[in-house]
Amino acid sequence: MTADLSHPEAQTFDRALSTAAGVLARRGLHGLNTASVAQEVAAATGLDPAAFRRAFPTRLDLAYAIALHSAHALVRDQLADDGPGTPQERMERLVRRHIRHCRDHRTEEDVRRTVLPALRAVHPGRHRELADVRLAYREHLRGLIAEGAEQGVFPVSSAGAAAATVLEALESVVSWYDPDDGLSEAELGDVYTDLIIHHHLGSPRA
Repeated sequence: MTADLSHPEAQTFDRALSTAAGVLARRGLHGLNTASVAQEVAAATGLDPAAFRRAFPTRLDLAYAIALHSAHALVRDQLADDGPGTPQERMERLVRRHIRHCRDHRTEEDVRRTVLPALRAVHPGRHRELADVRLAYREHLRGLIAEGAEQGVFPVSSAGAAAATVLEALESVVSWYDPDDGLSEAELGDVYTDLIIHHHLGSPRA
């Protein structure tokens, strides 16, 4: 059981999930019982801890909700970009949005990576739901890469294989990037834009 995030109080639940992600990131998925997490979230957000516990009865319910919410937010923002531009320009926007998401939702992404093995073992349906969100993202990438290939700017042999490679590269950001280490979001965007557009997709530098 998880919360319905279309509820009129969805913004409150958004803050609650973000706060809970921070708690789980600090304490670990098994470091606190659900009541303790609910108390910390209530203290930070003003949400009724009983309502929070009803929405997320177990730590796994909570971690799953955090992971799914973050995944949907990323993919929704990426698919919403229907602005003009060349395939290279659109790919650069996608790369920079992904990095911004990883910066703004780092704890949520950490929880997602942590909870996936547990979901695969005990809740295959939930694991599949998260996998389907990732698949939608990869398909969006495939379409963009295919368009670039048709125009001769992404000389790849398989748009599908290239999309999988690009997505793997993008997901590596959360494994090591710490905004406090001195590399700015813009600088990281420059690095990953060059890596993906010119290395993985083979687009020649101007």
